[in-house]
Amino acid sequence: MTKLFNIIAVSLMSFSFFAVGMLSTTDAFAKDWYVSANKGKGKKGSKKRPAKDLGNITKRLKAGDTVHIAGGTYLGRGKNGSTVITVPVSIIGGYDESFTSRDPWGAHKTVLSGLNRNNKNWVSSPTLMIDLNKYRGKLMPAIMVDGLIVDNADRNRYKTDKQLAIVRTANPKKGDMPTPDRGGLIVSASKTGNFQETWNITVQNCVVMNTAPTQGALSVSAYKGSKVTVRNNIVMNNTGYGMLIGSKFMGSDNYPAFTVENNTVLFTWKYDSYVQSMPGSAIGFDQTTTSTVKHNVFAMTDRFAVDNIKKANILLAENLILGNVEADYLEFNTRINLADIEDEAEALHEDSFDNVADKITIPVSAEWAKNYGARVLIDRNAAEADIKVQQTRANDLRSILGLPLQADDLKTEESPVWLHRLSIDDAIKAGSSAYLGKYGASKANIK
Repeated sequence: MTKLFNIIAVSLMSFSFFAVGMLSTTDAFAKDWYVSANKGKGKKGSKKRPAKDLGNITKRLKAGDTVHIAGGTYLGRGKNGSTVITVPVSIIGGYDESFTSRDPWGAHKTVLSGLNRNNKNWVSSPTLMIDLNKYRGKLMPAIMVDGLIVDNADRNRYKTDKQLAIVRTANPKKGDMPTPDRGGLIVSASKTGNFQETWNITVQNCVVMNTAPTQGALSVSAYKGSKVTVRNNIVMNNTGYGMLIGSKFMGSDNYPAFTVENNTVLFTWKYDSYVQSMPGSAIGFDQTTTSTVKHNVFAMTDRFAVDNIKKANILLAENLILGNVEADYLEFNTRINLADIEDEAEALHEDSFDNVADKITIPVSAEWAKNYGARVLIDRNAAEADIKVQQTRANDLRSILGLPLQADDLKTEESPVWLHRLSIDDAIKAGSSAYLGKYGASKANIK
C-alpha cells in the first residue's frame, strides 16, 4: 500500500510539474512587438527593426503578446483604416522612437486613422477591434489597450472640404467612400475553451473621436465572471453611444463586472439630425452586465447621458451629468432627470449618490463651438405631430398588423452641420484636466 501511495504521489507531483511547465512554456512564448510609422520596415517587429503599422503584423500575433507603438499616424494595412485582431493581446501606444518613454496625449501621440477618397482598400470595420468571439484557446491573458488615439476624421466622407457635415453614403464617381458606421475602438470577448478562467480587460488613456457608429464609439463586451476596467479615456464627437458596456453572456448571474471611472464623454450625436431611434447617448449598457460608474463626465448628448433601456444593474456615483437633450437617464421607456434619479430609477444600485449637474466650460475652439451651435437638431415627434396620414393600401396592411401608419414625407431643414471635424488638440484640451477638480479624465496616467 505504501509503495502504491508513493507511486501515486510521484505521479501527481510529476503531473503538477508538467502542468506548471506547460504554463511557463506558454508564458515564455508571449512576445513583445514594436511598431513605428517613422522608422518601421518589414515584419520582424523588434525594437531595433520595428514594423511600420500594426495592421501589417496582426496575423503573426499570438495570445499573450504585447504590441508597443511609437507616436505617429497609422492608417492600417493598405491604408484601409481598420485593424482587426483575433487573439488576446495588449496594445500600448504613445512611445518615443526608442521605446523608452511614453507621452500618449503629448509629444508621442499614436493616432489610428485611415483614408476615404480613392481608397480601393477601404473597409467599414472598426478602426481597431480585438475580436475574440471565435477565439477558443485556453490561454486567457489579461488584455490592456492603453494610450491610443482613434480619430476617424480622415475615414469619414464629408459634404464639402470644410468638413462640417458627414455623408453616410458613397459617391463612386468622385471616388468618395461612405462614412464608416462602426465603432472606433472595440474589444469583444466571449467564451473560450477554458472553463476555469475569466477575462481581465483594461482600456485606459485612450481617445476616441470623430466616429459615426450606430452603436458604441468605444465598446467593450465580455463574458461570464469577467472583470473590465474602462478608465481615463476621452470619448468625444461621436454618433451612437459614446461608450457601450456590453456582454456576451446570457446566463442569470455572475455577469461581467465593469468599473467605469474618470472618463470624459462629450458631444454624442444622434445618427443624423432626423432619425430618432439611434442612440445619441453618452453611455449604454447591455442587460447582463453589472457596473460601477464613478467620477465621469457625461455631457452634451442629443438624447441621454445614461441610456439604461435594458435595465442593467448600475451603481452611479459622483458623476457630472449635464446638457442632455431628452433626459439625463433612460430606464426602459422612462425618462428621468438628474434630480430624480436616486428616487425613481429602479435598476440603479441603492448606493448610487452625489451625481451633479454643476456648470462647466468646455474648452473647445471658438470656431468648432460656433459650428456646433449652428446645427439643426430635429425633434421628429414634434415635427410629425401635424402631418396627415396617407390613405394607402400599404397603411391598411400596416393597420391590420398593428404597425405605425406612414405619413406624408416630413419636410425639414437639412442641418448644415453634423459631426463636423474636431481636432485632436481640441479633444485633448477638453479632456485632459478633470472638471471641477474631480470629474472626468486627466493627463494620461503613465506608469
